[in-house]
Amino acid sequence: MIDPKPLPPMETMTDVRQQVDRIDAEIIALMAQRFACMDAAARIKQDRNIVRDEARKAAVLQNVKRLAEEARVPVPAMAAIWEMLVETSISYELQKWDQMRK
Repeated sequence: MIDPKPLPPMETMTDVRQQVDRIDAEIIALMAQRFACMDAAARIKQDRNIVRDEARKAAVLQNVKRLAEEARVPVPAMAAIWEMLVETSISYELQKWDQMRK
């Protein structure tokens, strides 16, 4: 279940922009953690051919759609964003996998 933090009252565009900037910073911090997981995956996976796991990708995308629906945010937009995120993560992990084994 998604339980977003309540936002403070926003009365001006400055208030809105400050909140968006704060949220963006939180998203970047979470992305750093996600990509650290990709570093670990690249280290743990012994075979380069298992970096791309289509079943796992499908499960991640299905979960994101469910979470987006629960959070009442646009499901197609979240699915598109996560499709790009997962593909970028796979590319990143492949690059790390190769670097670790040179």
